[in-house]
Amino acid sequence: MENLRINGFNDYVVIGLGKFGKSLAMNLAEEGKKVLAIDNNAQNIEEVQEFVTHAVVADVTKKDVLHSLGVQNFDCAMICIGSDLTSSMLATLIAKELGVPYIIAKAQNEQHKDLLEKVGADLVLFPEVYMSKKLASTLSDPFSNDIISITDNYKIVETRCPQSWADKTIIDVNVRKKYGINIVVIKRDGVTIEPVPETVLEKGDTLIISGSPKNIETVVNKVNDLIDLKDILNEATSEE
Repeated sequence: MENLRINGFNDYVVIGLGKFGKSLAMNLAEEGKKVLAIDNNAQNIEEVQEFVTHAVVADVTKKDVLHSLGVQNFDCAMICIGSDLTSSMLATLIAKELGVPYIIAKAQNEQHKDLLEKVGADLVLFPEVYMSKKLASTLSDPFSNDIISITDNYKIVETRCPQSWADKTIIDVNVRKKYGINIVVIKRDGVTIEPVPETVLEKGDTLIISGSPKNIETVVNKVNDLIDLKDILNEATSEE
């Protein structure tokens, strides 16, 4: 349910532009979302201002300041202050008092998480824990990225296009009958393609495929000796 709500937001205020907050703000903007980025450090603001809708140097612990910036008009507040516990809690509390519908906050530890929830955070994240899990998953299976498991027998996964499929149409590869999977989406050079049987696959394509774990593993195994593990790990451990 939380994921459904988050996916429905179009307006975000990102408070705190450390490495995580900065990356988050720019990625949201890249997805076409309206983003207001706020930090008390001018250099951090300069680094994101050309990418986001608005970027402002401000004291995020002052209610009147955040109110004047219109924080209350945004669908979701992302509190990305990690090192300053007091500022993190105050920004979360103020966002709640201003009536922001949904508040997501970054926490350092379980105690920090409990405090953030008490002052109004709807969802608390541990980015470092997420990254460690992502890295562990990548190390154990570096050639695919699970997106969602619908059931034990059906999942959706992101993987690379096998070299043997390149320059062939989907119907020529016969992915459904031969491999028992469906190609749901193709990502190519930053563009998302909705495939049809006549779509020609290209080397370097990222494929979103669906099917049983066994069938997906068969496809992924066609990729696994063609990709540089170092490149994959660099991608997996880059800031989300």
